[in-house]
Amino acid sequence: MELIELGYLGLFIGTFLSATIFPFPSDVIVIASYEMGYSVAPVLVVATLGNLLGGLTNYYIGYLGNSERLIKKFKLNQDKLDLWESRLSKWGVYLGLISWFPLIGEPMVAAFGFFRVKLVPLACMMLLGKLIRYSVLTAIYFNVI
Repeated sequence: MELIELGYLGLFIGTFLSATIFPFPSDVIVIASYEMGYSVAPVLVVATLGNLLGGLTNYYIGYLGNSERLIKKFKLNQDKLDLWESRLSKWGVYLGLISWFPLIGEPMVAAFGFFRVKLVPLACMMLLGKLIRYSVLTAIYFNVI
């Protein structure tokens, strides 16, 4: 059984997986949802929330990975880590807007978790970025832009 046959649940699962470390094309499942006659508003809501929750999963993976053992294992330089933590605490929240970018978004969000970027503002920016992404995709599909 294909995900699209599961209706909105399949859309949610597909967009969730695409935001995690699993390579999964969420754009394809969103467009397939429209091809099957799904309504625009529910598709946008389900796809955005699924992708957001998948991204937040990466955040928590990074959050859990922030340990002295990991730092020692990979011989990470504490001065550089402190510098990156400082930069991300200032600007990391805004980078959440581009967390949907393929290949860079997933590890970037995990790094936000590793460096303890504030979760609520980051999640709001991620939500906005992902909603814009799927809205633009929807507009292109329906020849609005």
